[in-house]
Amino acid sequence: MMRRLLVLFFLLTIVSCKDKEYLRVETEKESGSMVSMRNFSRSSYKESGELEWKLKGAESYIFPKENKTIVYGFEFKQLEKGNVTSAMTGDRGEINHSTKTVVLSGKVRLKTSDGKYIESESLTYNLDEKTLASEDDVLVYSDGTTIRGKGLRADKSLNKFTIIQPKAVTVGGSNPLKEKQ
Repeated sequence: MMRRLLVLFFLLTIVSCKDKEYLRVETEKESGSMVSMRNFSRSSYKESGELEWKLKGAESYIFPKENKTIVYGFEFKQLEKGNVTSAMTGDRGEINHSTKTVVLSGKVRLKTSDGKYIESESLTYNLDEKTLASEDDVLVYSDGTTIRGKGLRADKSLNKFTIIQPKAVTVGGSNPLKEKQ
């Protein structure tokens, strides 16, 4: 009798369970990945429990052997004390976990909390050194001044930057290259 009740309970459990719907990437943009997913999201917290950064993407491909992750629809926000200090977006981001670099391509934009921003077709962010670099055309906006050129070297807050080949400067506001007091 007990055995029949257990079998009946087991059958009812199986019948009442519904299949979960998982979003699978049907046509993969990257081949050879071990894991591919849609609506990717990852966050990092400091030891104190404070949110450090958030990464979101429309699609993500993880390559454990190469120690890299590729994210399409890349959205990265760094936070400090609950406030966004910088936001970086691009069509495609490749994170190399070994070299600790992020290479963004396609409509790349970086904006800081104090209103400075960079636009380019590619940008490399070094996570250890907290530096930015690009070899492509760039537009840098800082404190009312816009600088266009080719090639960039900068710190992540855009307080110090160098345009390798400046092409045009539109001045408005104060000098973005002056020393901050």
